[in-house]
Amino acid sequence: MQVSALVYLYRDAAEDTRRQIDRLLELDADDHAWAEQLGPVYRQSDVARLLRKTKQAVSADSGLLRLEMRSGQLGYPVFQFDGRGVLRGVPEVVRTLTPAVASSWTIASWLTSPQPAWQGARPLDRLRSGEVDDVAAAARRMALSLAA
Repeated sequence: MQVSALVYLYRDAAEDTRRQIDRLLELDADDHAWAEQLGPVYRQSDVARLLRKTKQAVSADSGLLRLEMRSGQLGYPVFQFDGRGVLRGVPEVVRTLTPAVASSWTIASWLTSPQPAWQGARPLDRLRSGEVDDVAAAARRMALSLAA
């Protein structure tokens, strides 16, 4: 179907239908923005193979960052892994922030967002460069500020 035909269908659709289409397009844009910021995710079975653990052990690991996807499936951001293991410092950050935030998406966002205090470096970048103590301390400060 040509774009012009879609425009006519949209224009002639009921208001409620247009609102639903607009919402789906907003969700799609959000999904693309998250995918761009966070990168790909592994499924639980992928993580189990990578870490040589059972799926149950992966599920029980409180140091892994898991995101509930719109589909209801769990996704494990690839950025948290380093070779066949978990990037040093990620488990501590996840365990520190989990009780303080409403969603694991907040943790994922914090790890992948530039931080002004670090001249725009992301916590993830600092973990990769070995600055685990600095990132862990920042996570503790964030958790305390959210609890206040």
